[in-house]
Amino acid sequence: MFTSNRYADLLPFRYDVINIRPKDRTPIQPVTEGSVLPLFHLHREDFVVPFSFLSPEGSYIVGSELLNQPLVLAFFSVHWNGYGPKFLQQLEDLYADIQVMGGQLLVVTGDCKEDLKGLQVKFPLAYDKDFRIAKSAGIYAETDPLWARLSGFEENAPLPAVYVLGQSQRIGWSFTDNLFDQQIPRRELLTAVYTTGQAQALSRAIA
Repeated sequence: MFTSNRYADLLPFRYDVINIRPKDRTPIQPVTEGSVLPLFHLHREDFVVPFSFLSPEGSYIVGSELLNQPLVLAFFSVHWNGYGPKFLQQLEDLYADIQVMGGQLLVVTGDCKEDLKGLQVKFPLAYDKDFRIAKSAGIYAETDPLWARLSGFEENAPLPAVYVLGQSQRIGWSFTDNLFDQQIPRRELLTAVYTTGQAQALSRAIA
């Protein structure tokens, strides 16, 4: 249809901008070295790759059982795009050395088991239901989603993080990669595992 109206004569078109950011923008606050991580429990069905010492009769593992030796607790998400496989490879490369130093590795993820089917990992991997452990570590929050902080992400996910925990649940060493541009400091991590193990052994000897 022909019209003599010029663009300047047309009524302006109104765009409705929908704000999908959370109204509450309370930022994440990752726990750091010296903090105490709240105790957590894992049920048998939570494990994608189980601990070797999980007995056939046991239905769940109490967090304190995981701390009989230094625990390296790492967080992972398939929604980290290309960063995720590289992060997993670093953990694979560290797994044997962590055990040699007297520690054990546990990786937790809030991703559903369907999303994890393609992963081929040897270390224990457990489902963090509702991101409860990640929230207690301060690396995940609905109020501060990953996609609102960094470009290239479409899903909310925890920050990449690794912690070394002793029997007291106190964090002896911590690593978080806020900008997804770092590697896990191998020497620092293994030193922290060894040091934590020595401190636990000394504590038992004194007791």
